[in-house]
Amino acid sequence: QSEQLCKILSCVDAQFPRPCTTPEALQTRTCCPLLNGSPCGFSSGRGVCAPHPARDLPKPVDYRVNWPRVFYDSVCTCWGNYDGYDCSQCLPGWTGSQCLQRHHVERKEITDLSDSERETFISSLHQAKHSPSGRYMILTSNDTTVVGNSVFHNTSVYDLYVWMHYYSAKSYAGSENNAAHRGPAFIFWHRVFLLFIEREIRELTGNQDFYIPYWDWTRTNHCNICTNEYFGGVGQDGRIDSTSQFSKWKTICPYQESLGIICIHSDAAGPAHLIRNPGKDPVYKTLPTAADVEDTMATALFDTPPFDKTSRKSFRNKLEGFEFPSDSRDLNASMHNLVHRYLNGTMSLVPTAANDPIFMLHHSFVDKLLETWLQDHGEATYPDSDHVHPAQRAQAYMAPFFPLRTNNYYWGRDTQSLGYSYKEHSLSRPAARNSGTRGAAGRHDCKNILNN
Repeated sequence: QSEQLCKILSCVDAQFPRPCTTPEALQTRTCCPLLNGSPCGFSSGRGVCAPHPARDLPKPVDYRVNWPRVFYDSVCTCWGNYDGYDCSQCLPGWTGSQCLQRHHVERKEITDLSDSERETFISSLHQAKHSPSGRYMILTSNDTTVVGNSVFHNTSVYDLYVWMHYYSAKSYAGSENNAAHRGPAFIFWHRVFLLFIEREIRELTGNQDFYIPYWDWTRTNHCNICTNEYFGGVGQDGRIDSTSQFSKWKTICPYQESLGIICIHSDAAGPAHLIRNPGKDPVYKTLPTAADVEDTMATALFDTPPFDKTSRKSFRNKLEGFEFPSDSRDLNASMHNLVHRYLNGTMSLVPTAANDPIFMLHHSFVDKLLETWLQDHGEATYPDSDHVHPAQRAQAYMAPFFPLRTNNYYWGRDTQSLGYSYKEHSLSRPAARNSGTRGAAGRHDCKNILNN
């Protein structure tokens, strides 16, 4: 009955370790799977099953706000370089049976990949799309204000990644807020998200050097990767060209904005295909420019009160795209948000945007810009303020990740320490495209900002 209910009502979701979806785990409110014969690999020195500290917050209307309190009281705390929901994996940047060997990859710009590298990357995505996840299940619920109204489902490795973004991007009941956008956690949440799917695909394919390239959208005035060589050309009615394998991809959880909900399934309407109409929306017909990036990178403060989409003179809010320049383009979005809108389809609906594989390349470039800004602002700190939404406060746990990580955990951990860096494009940057009447400001020139 509950499964049928989820098919016809709004479904909210999260990824859950498969061993933690058993009746015993849910009844004991414990997510501490056995590893090497003991919970969290305790006997082999990997971690310990421990209660997570309770946060003194009013009971939220939406139970997703205080992750993972509604589900578990005790989870694995991993020691040393161990990581994962059961401490069986290594922290980003480490490898080996004891997680004592450094591991490093260079993320290249997507158009700089060799034919072989590009084909391997795209083949890995297809494998992830069609391979079931042996490690995780998805929880669906028709009402996030009612505890216990949920069903667990199997999913593929790639769709697991899509669901995770949906869980965190769906606005909480009664508000515009969520765990991963419109606040200071935005950029760091997506950094962790990319690291998560990189590791899952490495384990699936056996290719420990798999990485997510970045797409530098300032180098082009159109979607230069919306071709069959990359992620599929634009076909009829915005569908992916039928000669591309991506034309066969089905999205998870269609978005029906008119109903005021995010996810709806019915027997009559199956999963939708990927849609892209890049540049066809008259309001969002341009990509961000190099000058836009320069303006964003020149912002001195990481974030400013009230730490939401109305923040001004905030690097986070400019990069996210809610604070946009006033110039002849008459923009209604900028930077990160503008790219989503420009693609005019599946990517434009933030909760389900990760269905489109271009999403991960877009966010890889956003992450690259974050790293450059952090290197230049060593004095900056994560906001510690009651004005920040409870789900994005410094000591709140990022939903829906295991093991638990606070929103400020990755502050001070640069990409080198996390096992990756960004390789600059092999071609010199062309002159910045005209971005209107606004002058570029800042202490960096455009080339230096984007080539750090």
